[in-house]
Amino acid sequence: MDDPTKPDLRIGYLEHRSMRADAARLTELVGAAQPTDAGRLRALADWYGRYEAAIHDHHHAEEAVIYPALLERDPSFGEADGQLEGQHQVLADRLQVARESLTGLIGATGGGRWEPEREEAVKAAAALKAIVDAHTGDEEAVAFPRYSAHFTAAEYAGLNKQALKLVGLRSFVFAGPWVLDHATSDERAELLGEQPLLLRVIYRLALQPRYQRLVRPLGPASQPARP
Repeated sequence: MDDPTKPDLRIGYLEHRSMRADAARLTELVGAAQPTDAGRLRALADWYGRYEAAIHDHHHAEEAVIYPALLERDPSFGEADGQLEGQHQVLADRLQVARESLTGLIGATGGGRWEPEREEAVKAAAALKAIVDAHTGDEEAVAFPRYSAHFTAAEYAGLNKQALKLVGLRSFVFAGPWVLDHATSDERAELLGEQPLLLRVIYRLALQPRYQRLVRPLGPASQPARP
């Protein structure tokens, strides 16, 4: 961090980066899918379930903890709060549609409905990507500067602890290595270096290998798989 008295927003930016990168990757993977890819599509659906849950947890924490605290400090955030929470609902709807279309695509492997199912899945993934890109950009523009203006580093860290307690450690099992997977090597080293030794050991021996097994069939996170 450049200023230790200001809120640490690195994880927030990395979460958004991860959401955007994987929404783009989903679009690439669905568009490149072939009727013989049943196994890989099932692996994609398994990963997608965790991606969807991570976004729901992220937004639940914001609506229950972060946004109300900011609104209390800055009532002018009210209009933006309504817009961002409205985007959360749109995003939730598009996450569900993408999940359902992915299920339909898996069911169409080897059958006559492959092309129309893939077309629907590509549309659903593209619509998801559009709202992910729009929402994360808007939040970084209207909410993140307010976090820096109205909270100290300690206050914002306390809100994040409340948020983690709300969504539970279950979310951290995926979200921790997921976010670090989309970090640069320098960012990853810096963030890990700030953690207790026990947490670093758990990450290296358990969380990271588990995450890598989950995403290995999908190709590298930083470079979406190609046909």
